[in-house]
Amino acid sequence: MRTALIALTAAVVSATAPSPCTAAEPAKPPTIVCAPDAPNLATYLRMHQVLFMERDGSRVEEFYAPEVISHNLDSGGSGARRVKSSALAAMWTASRRNDPERVLADELILCSGDYVVVRTTMHGKDTMGVDGWPATGKPYSVTATDIYRFENGRVVERWANADLISLFRQAGYPLVPADKAPPAPGKRAP
Repeated sequence: MRTALIALTAAVVSATAPSPCTAAEPAKPPTIVCAPDAPNLATYLRMHQVLFMERDGSRVEEFYAPEVISHNLDSGGSGARRVKSSALAAMWTASRRNDPERVLADELILCSGDYVVVRTTMHGKDTMGVDGWPATGKPYSVTATDIYRFENGRVVERWANADLISLFRQAGYPLVPADKAPPAPGKRAP
């Protein structure tokens, strides 16, 4: 098992080298603080490769329960909500299409019981735009922290936060209070 985990970790590291669109250093192996035989670690490492790097949404149910409790507040929501695995599959498919150069480089992985906690840096390029503003094409590197709770070998609950303010700054978007923000090109002021 230990040899398989070492090989899997090496595969993840080689696949998480920063995108050519960034000036970041090559990815280093993540610091992993988990028992070598931790079943959730092996699952997370495969999930990282298949869903986060390859973004193969067709395989989401290998790693996620049919419905997941999401505490992800990056979109501005509040509280927990239930998310179908089909919505997660669509998200990874769209991500691969909209930001094909994006990569995630894990820096720290911690395991405790049913939980895996991951600190990662996401490297990509703004190809979508934000809230009506056109894409800038600028590269970005932002950090994120994800906490996964597993049951029966699959994720059933997730907490996530990413440094979106840094992403917006690196992409060149105006960061001002909503009541002072200029309308996006093509949108009229309220």
